[in-house]
Amino acid sequence: MPFESLEERTVEVLGLPAAVDEELLFLYFENKRRSGGGQLVSVEKMGDRAVLVFEETEAAAQVLFKEHHVLHNVELTVRKPASKDRCRLLLRGIKPSTSSEMVELYVEIMMGLNMPDYTLYPSAGREFFLIHLSQPLSKDFQNLSAKISQRKLDGAVVTLEQIEQTDSLLVENLHPGTTADMLTLYFETKRGGDQKVKEVTMLAEGTAKVSFVKYESLGHILDLTHKLDGNDLVVKPYFDFLQPAERLTSQDSATGGRETPEKNLEDIPMQTSPPVVVHENSQTLSQMSLKPLVVHEEEVEVAAEEAMDQMEEVELILSSHVAIADPLKLSVLQQSTFLKDTKKAHPNFTIQIKDNGVHIEGTDRQKVEQIKHDILDCFGKMAEINLILEPEEAQFLARKDVKERLLETVNQPASPALYTVSDCKVSVTSLSENSANEACSFLKSQLSHFTIPVDAEFETMLYCREWSEFVQALSFCSVKVSEREGNIDAFTLKGMESEKQTAIMGFLTTPIERETVIPMEPGMLKYIQIHRHQLMADMNQVSIFPLEAEDVCGLKIHGHATACQMAEEVLQDVVTSICTRVITVNAPGVTRFLEDADCQHILKEMDKKFQVYINLKAVPWQHLAHQDIFDTAWNMMSGRNFPKVSSDSSPQELRSDSMHVDPNGAPGNGLLEAAKKIVSAVDDKPENPASNSNNPDEMDDVDLYSAAEPTSLTDQDLSVIAADSSQPSAVGNNPSGLLLQSEGAVGLSSDFEEDAQLSLAIQYSMETSHYSLEDEEEQLQKALELSKEMSQHESSPSCSEKSPAVKKSFDASLLEAIKAANTLQLFVFAGYPADLIRVDIAFGKKVTGRQVEEKLEHRCVRNMSDYHRICLDMIKRKHAVEIQIQGSIITVSGFKEYVAGGLCDVKLLLEKISTSVSEREILRSVQWVYHDPVSSDTTPYSPDATVFIETALRMRMQKVDILLDNQPHTINFEKMQEYNIASGKSVKISRKMPASGALDEDIPEEEYSLLSNLPEVSKVDEESDEFQNVVKNFYETIKEFHSKIRIIKVEKLMNRLLYNQYKLKKASVLQRATYPVIEQTLYHGTSENSVKEICVHGFNRSFCGKNATVYGQGVYFAVNSALSVQEQYSPPNADGHKYIFVSKVLTGDYTKGCHSMKTAPLKETEGIPLRYDSVTDDITKPGMFIIFNDTQAFPEYLITCQRITR
Repeated sequence: MPFESLEERTVEVLGLPAAVDEELLFLYFENKRRSGGGQLVSVEKMGDRAVLVFEETEAAAQVLFKEHHVLHNVELTVRKPASKDRCRLLLRGIKPSTSSEMVELYVEIMMGLNMPDYTLYPSAGREFFLIHLSQPLSKDFQNLSAKISQRKLDGAVVTLEQIEQTDSLLVENLHPGTTADMLTLYFETKRGGDQKVKEVTMLAEGTAKVSFVKYESLGHILDLTHKLDGNDLVVKPYFDFLQPAERLTSQDSATGGRETPEKNLEDIPMQTSPPVVVHENSQTLSQMSLKPLVVHEEEVEVAAEEAMDQMEEVELILSSHVAIADPLKLSVLQQSTFLKDTKKAHPNFTIQIKDNGVHIEGTDRQKVEQIKHDILDCFGKMAEINLILEPEEAQFLARKDVKERLLETVNQPASPALYTVSDCKVSVTSLSENSANEACSFLKSQLSHFTIPVDAEFETMLYCREWSEFVQALSFCSVKVSEREGNIDAFTLKGMESEKQTAIMGFLTTPIERETVIPMEPGMLKYIQIHRHQLMADMNQVSIFPLEAEDVCGLKIHGHATACQMAEEVLQDVVTSICTRVITVNAPGVTRFLEDADCQHILKEMDKKFQVYINLKAVPWQHLAHQDIFDTAWNMMSGRNFPKVSSDSSPQELRSDSMHVDPNGAPGNGLLEAAKKIVSAVDDKPENPASNSNNPDEMDDVDLYSAAEPTSLTDQDLSVIAADSSQPSAVGNNPSGLLLQSEGAVGLSSDFEEDAQLSLAIQYSMETSHYSLEDEEEQLQKALELSKEMSQHESSPSCSEKSPAVKKSFDASLLEAIKAANTLQLFVFAGYPADLIRVDIAFGKKVTGRQVEEKLEHRCVRNMSDYHRICLDMIKRKHAVEIQIQGSIITVSGFKEYVAGGLCDVKLLLEKISTSVSEREILRSVQWVYHDPVSSDTTPYSPDATVFIETALRMRMQKVDILLDNQPHTINFEKMQEYNIASGKSVKISRKMPASGALDEDIPEEEYSLLSNLPEVSKVDEESDEFQNVVKNFYETIKEFHSKIRIIKVEKLMNRLLYNQYKLKKASVLQRATYPVIEQTLYHGTSENSVKEICVHGFNRSFCGKNATVYGQGVYFAVNSALSVQEQYSPPNADGHKYIFVSKVLTGDYTKGCHSMKTAPLKETEGIPLRYDSVTDDITKPGMFIIFNDTQAFPEYLITCQRITR
């Protein structure tokens, strides 16, 4: 291996979380894909920082270049480690009394510097000076240090030392209001140096310590002048040893010249004029009464003499601190006997090592200076010898275990020695030059190198994981595979050669079994089992077992370590190469189609043809338990809550309220009937119980009649079938056109059951005064049993799993059940991305080819009631088709077989509508009222309740259950009574025929808007900047049509599903695109019939691209709006309105298209085949773009315009 500097292979990591250990750092920084690194020699973690040593300089450079590293959701900081600072030197041993001018002259003479070449920074005690050089030191440091140590300064022996780089600055003269955030912002701007700040610590007032991420930042910042908040900042390098040392001041200071010296405060109080004499038998000052006394001169003199004696007894404690910049020398001093001998010679002095130096305390100033001088002299005599070794030898000596063993011998109390390793240099520091040389000789003598030849049968063991773990765990030995094949080079300590050689050969010759698991998704496992079974069969040296448990899924490999590792690497590459994609198919009835044998055959055919595995995930489609949709719809209608009276007494308004519906149409009113039985038992009025049914489900308050997702997936002409209202009805002689209600029941939600239970309890407690005690106890017990039934009913599951392939519970609302039938997800696993695309296209074509659309037109469609709309939803649910209403036309779309069944039920519904009375007509001609039991005044029911009661009467029902204000009631048409089930009260009801004209006001029809039923569509205000920008861009490219087109309105669209798909596609295009611009705003003209299709489904190729296929069979977009407004691309509707979409289109990399293209052509690249993103009519000056992927465009605005006729 070529010689590489240790400093260049070392990286320092800062900001480590506590949970990150050395093992995790090894795994992360040896992962080239994640960190950019490579093989590590060592990792040393110290608190929240770590030092990494890589085997190669390139790996360290890549880690530093990447910069962005995240572990445990914490971003780490990486930088080069601190090295010896060639621009800053430390001059130690200077007397505090020596003037700065004398120090400057000394530095200039001894170092050959001029005044502009350097700056001096004295320490707080002036014991040493920091020399800041404007240029790195060019002279040999060892010779310069020896020269200075031989020349005294002001009678003191001084030494010159190298110090490590600092990453911090001391900033002074700050404005009082300056904060840490302001300093961070300042130094990270260009004005302050544009360097990344790691930390800011506010010190004393006007002073702060600023630490930077990189050591190199200081040089650039120190060269600049700085001004902040009007103050000129003073910026210096920050070193701990330059800061003021912590000192202990004397306990009390003696001051002369006072006539009356003070005694201790506990013995004598503070005196004022005239003075007060305090006798011995006096108590404390607080207990004395201060009265004027006659004081004699002799007593005053005695008191003064005693006070002076006490002051003399108080000795001043002096302190001094010798700062040591080199921690190695400080350690040598600590391990030597020098400090112990000095303490023994001066027992009354405190000498200890703290704050990166030696701290001295005593009462004799002269002796303190003498001790300080002895310590400095000791440091001046210390010697540092550099030993140059081979890189492998130096790395071996740097090992922690080796270093500890060698220092046990070298580090003797009489002459301790310590060493550090930097690259190939081993620096040995000791008290004297002789002891340092002896330590160097000892270190060289302890190195032992040996080579072990390895047989060919064991060579494979050298590359397995167990070998790396063994080498790392082998103590006092550094092992490396030789560049010559078949040999192992090893370093160890003298006398350990035989032991280490035996351990290495023992490992190589001992068979090692390994068991490992490769985790993966279940779909990947199935793909490997189906399409890579031959590869696993060829790995006959190991045993491979599939794991398909709930907690773990993957392949378990067992066998010899070498063979196991090879198999693991191969299979891991296979797993990594598997491509996955979720293909979402949106088509009416596609989930029902999944159950057909035809669909299963298609999926198996694609598995085999494209070498893929398809895993299905969809909501299972279930047949309705009640196939009579009209009976089921009426039961749902019965579960609706009606307001009893209209809040504004307006009988003309119909109100829609929340309705609780079982998605399968199954009524569930067993609990309501139980409540009726309890109240009937109390009133001795038994009611006929309705038949109990299966699990009731709760349905959210949602609009069931919003526009669904129509599709026009066939190229055949759509037939419009006119259903003649004169055809005989299949329902018999029922005048209302509604089926009679079976002994079914009202579907109640859990919320209503709780309300009914609460109301029952309230009414029961208020009106049981006429019951006997036994009756009350009996009814209370029944109420408790009913409560238990309710709790059990709510917790019982509503459905069971139908298929092991699809395991999602079908406990959803009717709307969700309808949507579930139209959405299918295929989780596809393949070896190549192109196969995923082929599956997507192929399955889409298979589904598209089976989709049809049929239309029925009838004038009575406009008269649909809420009940009829529920019937329409039940038809959707029953047949898994999509049904849309536009004007008087009903469109049924979906799979051909399902559409045929849906059409039959739609025709039957239209017959019922044509023979029924509309809600408007009922409100005009009939009014239902109830009578006050006391005054006989009548109050009309609300319009919704009126329509429901009248409809039940027209169905010739004898009684009907209804919810009025969340209270269960029964309307008895034979007795013309309203019976409150909760309270047990009955009131008389009447049916009135209002005078003509009383209720004859027409109910206004809703204003029809093309996008009224679509979510998140808003008209753009013509006064807004958004409107002006859209219009401006539209007219800038309209060319000759500028005065011929008038904009009517601009609508903003936001389909979240399409937008999210578009964003994902954009990220994919951005990764592999070579063109600088990948996204453009383009225009797409279309017909009125396709507008809603595009808003809901996007630019689907099945209904887009019909007007042009010259450059490919995709979706066309124009660069200029002039092309889109032409009649052939945006044909006007009956009102002359034209529709232009303003769209975001991912054009990406494009090429010229041709008519035969069904997808973008392949690029001329090696390796994985990549396609262009789009095609165009002219590469040099595109006028239009064609895309072949539906998610590649997003409709942003819809412009409705009109051609101006003159």
